[in-house]
Amino acid sequence: MSGSKRTVRRAGRPGLAKHLLMPLPTEKVQALSLENHLALATVRGGRGDLEQLSCLIRVVYLAFYLRDATSASAEVEPYRRAEAALNARVTRVELGERCLLLDHELATVERILVIHDEQLAAIPWHRYLTAWERLQRYIVAGKRSPIAAALGT
Repeated sequence: MSGSKRTVRRAGRPGLAKHLLMPLPTEKVQALSLENHLALATVRGGRGDLEQLSCLIRVVYLAFYLRDATSASAEVEPYRRAEAALNARVTRVELGERCLLLDHELATVERILVIHDEQLAAIPWHRYLTAWERLQRYIVAGKRSPIAAALGT
């Protein structure tokens, strides 16, 4: 054994594939950001529907799951406010009202989109995929909001 090097691997979870450790490709970050900001612009213009609101709610939850990725995204309260604003708008749209957020609601949701843009630029693929899987599990389970659960409400 003298002169030979041994690779020691910790027991437990296998290592991640190299591509999962890499940052999200710039094109992917730009495409996701564009989709999210177009959804907000459509709602801002009063031409949105439940599809755009769903996109924005998805962003709020993904950003919430990634909140430790940047220093600006750690607080839970902005996510709670954005979720509440979007859920209230979904209810109003289902009652036949226009899909239009109020100015303070727009500012709240826009803040989350900016935070999420920063997160997407900072995280590796595996972090995004983990957040996406958590979102899918939440949707399938139909349990209470992960934001409310984090706040203990």
